[in-house]
Amino acid sequence: MTQRSGLVFDTRFLAHDTGTESVVHLREGSFEFSPEPHPSSAFITRRIKEFLDGSGLSAQMHPVTARPATREELTAFHTPAYIEGIRAFSQGGPDHGPWGKVDEETKLSPGSFEAALYAAGGALNAVQAVMDGTVRNCYGLLRPPCHHATSNKALGFCVFNNTALAAHYARNVFGLKRILIVDWDAHHGNGTQEAFYDDPGVLFLSMHQQNWFPKDSGTLEQVGSGVGVGYTVNIPLPPGTGDRGYRELFEQLVVPIGRQFQPELILVTAGQDASWLDPLTTLMMSMDGFRAISQSLVDLAEEVCGGRLVMLQAGGYSSAYVPYCTAAALEPLLGVDLGIVDLYAGAPELEECQHSFSQETREALNAARAWHRQWWHI
Repeated sequence: MTQRSGLVFDTRFLAHDTGTESVVHLREGSFEFSPEPHPSSAFITRRIKEFLDGSGLSAQMHPVTARPATREELTAFHTPAYIEGIRAFSQGGPDHGPWGKVDEETKLSPGSFEAALYAAGGALNAVQAVMDGTVRNCYGLLRPPCHHATSNKALGFCVFNNTALAAHYARNVFGLKRILIVDWDAHHGNGTQEAFYDDPGVLFLSMHQQNWFPKDSGTLEQVGSGVGVGYTVNIPLPPGTGDRGYRELFEQLVVPIGRQFQPELILVTAGQDASWLDPLTTLMMSMDGFRAISQSLVDLAEEVCGGRLVMLQAGGYSSAYVPYCTAAALEPLLGVDLGIVDLYAGAPELEECQHSFSQETREALNAARAWHRQWWHI
C-alpha cells in the first residue's frame, strides 16, 4: 500500500553553517556588537525537525533518504564552472576561508558544499519517491534553500536551485511534459524563473512581496519569452496581504491556472517567510494561512495529477514561528489535523492577519487577474 506522505531530511544539511552577523555599518566607519545568528541559520532547520518530531508528524511520514546529486544532475541547470567554484570556495580556497561570502547575503562554510549536494539530491529523491509510487506526496526539509540561485550565481542564501533541478529530473528521468512550479516564498524565485523562462512545459507561478527581493524581479510584465510567453505567472503582493488575501489568491488565480495547465507533477518552493513574525517580510500570514494554501495544492494535485506533489523547504526566518507554519503546511499532505494551537493564539495581531482583506490587496489581485487573463481563463 502506498504511503501517504514522505519526508526528506538529513543531518548533513545542518553542516551548512552560516555563522553570525555582528557588524553595523554607519555613514562613517562601522562597529561590532554582540553577534546574532545569520538570518538563514541551521538553528531554524533544526527547530523545524524537532517540532515535526515532537508533534508526531514525522512518525506518520515515510522517510525518504537524501543523497548527493551527481555532477550530471547538477549541470541540468548549473554550469560546471559554477559547481566547481562553490566546491572550492566552501572548502577554503586560497583567497577565502570558513564563512566566506559568495555574495552580500550568501555565506559558505566548509560543510556547505556537501550540504548543498545532499539538499539537491534530496529534492531529486523526493521526486523519485512520488513518481515511482513509494509515497503519494513528499516534503523535503532541505538546507540550503534554492530559488534565488541562477545557473552560475549564488544569491539570497541559495546555492543550488533544488526546485529547478527537481523539475529537470522529473522531465529527464520520467519524461514528464507538463510540470507546475508554485513558489509561495515571500521573495521572488528569480533563479527558477530563469531556468524555464522560454519553456512552455514548465509553468512557473510565483507569489511574493512586491518591489522586494531581488530588485526589479517578479513584476507582472515578466511572463516568459518566445514559446514560453504566458508560462511565467508572477503575482506581486502588497504588505499585509494576510491569510484571507492568500486564500483569495489561490481561489482566483493559482488553482484555476493550475487546473487549466493540467500538470503531471506539482512542485512547491515552500518558503514560510510570509508569516506575520518574519523579520524580512511584511506579508502577515499565520499558520492557518499556510495550512489553507497547502490544502488547496493537495486538492489540485488530487484532481489533476494523481496526488503527485513535492514541497521543498525554502525561506522562513522566524525561529519561533516557522516550525508552526511548516507543520501546518505538512498536515494537509497527510490528511490530518493534529490540533496544534498557534503559538500566539488570542493575540489581536494574529486575528488581524487571519481576517483582514485590504483594498490594496483586492486591487493587487484584480490587477494580476486582468493581466494574466491574456493567457488564462481566470
